[in-house]
Amino acid sequence: MVSKELVGSRIRQIRLAQRKTLKDVEARSGFSSTHISEIERGRTSPTIGALIRIAHALDKDPSYFIEERELEEVCITSPENRPGGPGLDLKAVGHGDGEVRVESLTRGVLGGRLLAFDLNLDPGTEVAPQKLPENGDICLVCVGGEGTVLLDGKPVPFTQGSSLHFCVDDAALSIRAGEQQPCRVIIFVDPKEAIA
Repeated sequence: MVSKELVGSRIRQIRLAQRKTLKDVEARSGFSSTHISEIERGRTSPTIGALIRIAHALDKDPSYFIEERELEEVCITSPENRPGGPGLDLKAVGHGDGEVRVESLTRGVLGGRLLAFDLNLDPGTEVAPQKLPENGDICLVCVGGEGTVLLDGKPVPFTQGSSLHFCVDDAALSIRAGEQQPCRVIIFVDPKEAIA
């Protein structure tokens, strides 16, 4: 759990980086500059409503201030600095016996939710991502080869340069590489809630 001192420190850092005074935040949030100062110094915890209004006054998502992970606001992830482990749970569907490789492309940013994965399937191999968010967006981009995306059992041809964007509402999803060539897919996931 994030301490009130850390929340206050993040609010102050953003306010100062934006060259805003306590009075500027007061005018946009409706809270007194004295109260905002108390929050910034960690002497009091903001209520959820206060945090939302202060965050909006600073043009930030409220989750930015309560993120537990130590992350940067901007993150460039080079291949050698990618997170360990796949970060995306995949299940072989039983079609084909080729290799499946998945690599997380992002480490995440403070207050962010977007995740990206690089999925490589050998010819004829099929996988189904498991534990997708219950409510969110997924975007698939075919960057190499060809295959088929099965969305709720309906096949959608998927060739290099194609993209597919859909909302996750318990949609059954699987991705199958073509029989003759491998398929490479970049998967973007926005779960609509902060990642723990």
